[in-house]
Amino acid sequence: MSSLSLVPSQLYEASRLLASLVLSGLLAGWVFAQGLVFSDALLDWMEREYGTAARARVVELQRLIESGTDLEERTKLERVNAFFNRVSYDSDYALWDQKDYWATPFEVLGVYSADCEDYAISKYFTLLSMGVAEDRLRITYVKALELDQAHMVLAYYAAPDVEPLILDNLRGAIVPAGERADLVPVYSFNGADLWLAVNSMQGKRVGDADRLSLWQSYQARLMQQMAVER
Repeated sequence: MSSLSLVPSQLYEASRLLASLVLSGLLAGWVFAQGLVFSDALLDWMEREYGTAARARVVELQRLIESGTDLEERTKLERVNAFFNRVSYDSDYALWDQKDYWATPFEVLGVYSADCEDYAISKYFTLLSMGVAEDRLRITYVKALELDQAHMVLAYYAAPDVEPLILDNLRGAIVPAGERADLVPVYSFNGADLWLAVNSMQGKRVGDADRLSLWQSYQARLMQQMAVER
């Protein structure tokens, strides 16, 4: 992410963007502090909805998580980043016939395709499942300067005041935010908090993550999928 602070016009645009995502009547969201939950019923549902190959991909994700809980955190980042970056890219219109749809990790592995939000959020929940603390992870909305479009990445903070590492589907390498001058941060969130970007390292907390309507919808679908019955 760019090391430059946002100029007033960018802050204004970010504020408008946040306002467009906020619900007037706020529902209490479910924070998945423990990450993803797997079951035989979930695997059966995946096979019914997406086929045997999709079921196998979810089993692979489960094994990735179970085999990685005791690894160093940098190794966890590398493995999870590589796992999801091999998924092909496609737009929400092509995949879901919607302008903006945040697919769950199970939906991503079902269609085996994703857009930028899907990569970032799937990595977030997988790392939570491997024991990475929630306060070290932020799903971060940015402007990708080279593409001149909105983009989303996952930022990992080894400590609150240090420069984060960026996990991005556009680039395979995980690098510090200061080395991503092509990304301008706008806002970030995790399961608990929402921040408006100030610079590449820090943000100003502006509320709870459950203020984001797409995040609420996402959590509801993910909870439903993990609680599916045979």
